[in-house]
Amino acid sequence: MTERTELGLQIEAGLREAIAHRKGKLALESRHVKAMPAARVREIRRSLAKSTKDFERRFGIPARTVEGWEQGRKIDVAHRVLLTVIAKSPEVVEAALAEAG
Repeated sequence: MTERTELGLQIEAGLREAIAHRKGKLALESRHVKAMPAARVREIRRSLAKSTKDFERRFGIPARTVEGWEQGRKIDVAHRVLLTVIAKSPEVVEAALAEAG
C-alpha cells in the first residue's frame, strides 16, 4: 500500500464535509451574490465611461459583452463581482490592470 499524502488527506476531509453538508449534518458558510439588473450595468458604465468602447479601454471588458449585459444578457457571478468592485473603486481596478501588464 502506498503512503497517503497530505493533499490526499485534505481531499478526503473535504469530501467528508461535502457529504455531511448534503445530508444536512453540517452547515457550510456561503455567500449569495444577487443578480445585477441591466439598468445597474448601464448606470455603472455611464458613470465611468462615455461609451462601451471607453469602458473596454479602461477596464478590459469587451464592449460587446457590456452591450449584452446592458440589454439583459445574464451576467455570471465573477463578472457581477468585478462590476461591483469597478463601481466602488475604479481607480484600484485600473491600477491592478496596469500592474498586470
